Amino acid sequence: MSIPQDKIEQVRLASDIVDVVSGYLTLQKRGKNFFGLCPFHNEKTPSFSVNPELQIFHCFGCGAGGNVFTFVMRMERLTFPETVRLLAKSAGILLPEEHEDASSLQEKEALYFANKLADEFFQKNLQQALEAEAARHYLQRRSLTPQACSTYGIGYSLNKWDGLLTYAAEKSLNTDILFKAGLVLKKESGDFYDRFRGRITFAIKNLSNQVIAFGARRIVEDKSPKYINSPETDVYQKRDVLYGLQLSREAVRQKSQVVIVEGYTDFIALHQAGITHVVATAGTSMTDEHARLLRRYTSNAIILYDSDSAGAAASLRGADILLTNGFDVRICLLPPGQDPDSFIRKNGLAAVQKSLAAAELLLDYRIRTLEEKGLLRTPSQKAESTRDLLASVAKIADPIQKAYVVRDLSDKLKMEEAVLWTEVRKLERRSRLQVKQEETDTSAIGGDFFASKRGAAELGLLEVSLSAPEMVSTIISALRPDELLHPELRDIFQKIELDHLEGISFDPQKYIVLVQDPFIAKRLSQMLHRKKKLITNPSRFCFDCLNAINIARLDKRIEDLRKRLQSDKEHARSLLIEYLDLVAERKRLGQIDLALE
Repeated sequence: MSIPQDKIEQVRLASDIVDVVSGYLTLQKRGKNFFGLCPFHNEKTPSFSVNPELQIFHCFGCGAGGNVFTFVMRMERLTFPETVRLLAKSAGILLPEEHEDASSLQEKEALYFANKLADEFFQKNLQQALEAEAARHYLQRRSLTPQACSTYGIGYSLNKWDGLLTYAAEKSLNTDILFKAGLVLKKESGDFYDRFRGRITFAIKNLSNQVIAFGARRIVEDKSPKYINSPETDVYQKRDVLYGLQLSREAVRQKSQVVIVEGYTDFIALHQAGITHVVATAGTSMTDEHARLLRRYTSNAIILYDSDSAGAAASLRGADILLTNGFDVRICLLPPGQDPDSFIRKNGLAAVQKSLAAAELLLDYRIRTLEEKGLLRTPSQKAESTRDLLASVAKIADPIQKAYVVRDLSDKLKMEEAVLWTEVRKLERRSRLQVKQEETDTSAIGGDFFASKRGAAELGLLEVSLSAPEMVSTIISALRPDELLHPELRDIFQKIELDHLEGISFDPQKYIVLVQDPFIAKRLSQMLHRKKKLITNPSRFCFDCLNAINIARLDKRIEDLRKRLQSDKEHARSLLIEYLDLVAERKRLGQIDLALE
């Protein structure tokens, strides 16, 4: 559902950017602004600035910038409406209530609603259903009280084909929404049936504490998979979600360390016992997205797993991903046959803490493992194993961290550091082209459009409007908002035009809050922080922007006429006259020396 603009403005005014950012970073005041380490790239010296007067942020290192909504959207990976709701909740502002009739909700909101309804159903079953007795007994043996089950979103799916279907129908929830949420499956006949049946369920939540998916464990020994999980949907992508992070992120930040386990019960056992800086990958391998998500809170990770686990190899691959994303990674092995859940129940909290304290650095662990497997005996084995280690080292982004890792490897492998560096540089060159392509791909944030003269001019009009509001009347008299190609800029100028016509005073913050495009947010924060020289002559700059847009529009008309001249012989003469007039006008405008960058 759309959120009224007056409510968005109310949330914006109630959400001081310094207070919000301070919840994620340590800020120190320098002059009028606050500074901290940028959460969007690795840095040692604070270059991330928060301006309380303008209510914007800007990083002088990577160029990220925007307002309080932009910041939370990037940190929490939320949509704009989700961000407004999150900040509204923090500020104690009530937004218009959403109807519980799913037909009136937008599809994404309907998926959240369906998952929330399923979670209520599963938890109710666990508490009340007679057939859930075996599930309650299983959880009780694992020291999970009813209160703990409520805290961690544990429930039970009835051993019926239509348990959830019937419950959802009673709540007037469309079956198609259940299907899109991955909660039911469809037969070839077109009939639906419950995905989860006769299993203990674990609610998977996003950082806004919304249920987005489920994991489900069997409680009888049969040939079915031990765990089944929700499929990916519009609100759930495995690569972006770490189980339990919504509960543990503050502890991870305060401890400056994260413990990574594999399963739902592993997470719950540790978290309930007091090791609250823990997350679980749960149903997927570690991804770059997971690593970047965790990097918001810490750069220190311990991977805790059972050496006999089927996921042990995947855990080591995940360790490499963490390493290449700037983490100090350690490995903590438990005795064979024990996972974190069983280990802590058998040996207690102190034993787990002792094991975590003794965790090995990743490269120490890998070298020891290679030695134990006999892969460091012959020169060829040593060379192959060393290249394997260096392949991970070459991907480390932080040059200082990389230098220390190479030095440590040189000592441990008893090899000259220069030889290792030669191989690292070789590996870096191989991947440089791919990395460069990834870094320069700006299509996802509109960079291709803004690299054009037309795009630069459209954005320039917003820049000059915010820095020199006296130019607004000139702009709206020369250009209709619907003539702008970029949809977000078009919407903003429609709002500016309406306010201008109604005599409402110009308030830059009212329009900055409408910005959602990261590229636009970055440019505006850059301008407002640095006061670029191109705004020192607003009148000329405004004229150049309008002129560039007129030229782009003429170019489009000229190209269209050229094509018509080739096919429309009947009207060739009139088309030619119009074509020549446009070319002459284009030539006149083109002689004007543009001041755009």
